[in-house]
Amino acid sequence: LTMGLVRLVPRLTRAVPPTLAAVSLVSVLSSVLKLPATTLADLAGKEAFAGGLKVLPSFKVPAAFSALKTAPAAFLKVVLPYAATMACVGLVESLLTLQLVDGIADDGNRGSTRQECIGQGLGNLASGLTGGQGGCALIGQSLINVEAGGTSRLSGMVMAGGLAAGLVSAAPLLGRIPIAALVGVMLLVCKQTFSWSSLRLINKIPKVDLFTIALVSTVTVTKDLAQAVFYGVVASALGFAWKQSTRIKATSSVPTGGWKTYAVDGPLFFGSTSTFSNQFDPKSDPNDVIIDFKSSRVVDHSALESINELARKYGDLSKKVHLRGLSSDCYQLLERLNGASTDYELMEPSSEDPIYEVAEDYSKYGTISVPRKDAAPPAEPEE
Repeated sequence: LTMGLVRLVPRLTRAVPPTLAAVSLVSVLSSVLKLPATTLADLAGKEAFAGGLKVLPSFKVPAAFSALKTAPAAFLKVVLPYAATMACVGLVESLLTLQLVDGIADDGNRGSTRQECIGQGLGNLASGLTGGQGGCALIGQSLINVEAGGTSRLSGMVMAGGLAAGLVSAAPLLGRIPIAALVGVMLLVCKQTFSWSSLRLINKIPKVDLFTIALVSTVTVTKDLAQAVFYGVVASALGFAWKQSTRIKATSSVPTGGWKTYAVDGPLFFGSTSTFSNQFDPKSDPNDVIIDFKSSRVVDHSALESINELARKYGDLSKKVHLRGLSSDCYQLLERLNGASTDYELMEPSSEDPIYEVAEDYSKYGTISVPRKDAAPPAEPEE
């Protein structure tokens, strides 16, 4: 009934927000017809809706803070896990709500994530010092505000002020609102916020993404949003690493000179080192092999070590590897790692070499110049 009224009221009048009208009508019908509906007062207790000025908070330092002086370690051990969880959940939900509202309003203005985070932190601090509970942006209330035409921050302030005034002056009436009416509103919010068109893409999106969506949804319902986000990030990172590890390949060619050339394509990092090594055949290759990294990128220390290990395999067979197409810092890092070994040769740098930085601690290798895009390309060797 509530969901139907929310759809019907805008067709009759725009003077009253449809959600407010729907909840009010359902509450009146429930009271007049004496329906056996569970109300807010039944759920929260009549004392929560007693009303009057006594429900307003007063500034005071929570009594639990006294334990911070006597046993700070024990206090923080209890408080920090809950504080971190609430902060993560609050920030994620607020930022997602901000993104949703920006997309629905579509008025050319974008909310500031920095202001939202700072404001939420200050508001929760003030709430704790006045005996209240922490909170964050409400996706349901925000959506209701936007659909009713309230797209500015004033709409949120009016909602908060109206709620406070209602708790003070009309708390017994608010306590008689049926839970079912509010559930109807939230079901309508879920219906409007869910991207139904995404169901058509289930058979088209990667299986890793589908697994991540199911994992995050399950953990959100069974645990909390903070853990769901953590598991989702880990699953996405592992899936991305697996996908990238299978992208690397080496295409071989043998020009007239007799030297075999491997053109490497794809990122070389800790997850793709095994696939990279399997692309070569040291026993069958000629005595001189060129490995061209122009279309690749050496990402981390594991990639450097895999190049060294591959060169040692060729060196054990009295063959030499010639490397080219590396970033300038790769040349320098490999020279430091190579030492006195002669298993491979670093070919002369070219102006066509890619420019990037290896994820490595340069301080361990002495003086390593960081490659820069605005730096002048190295001079070509004279004939």
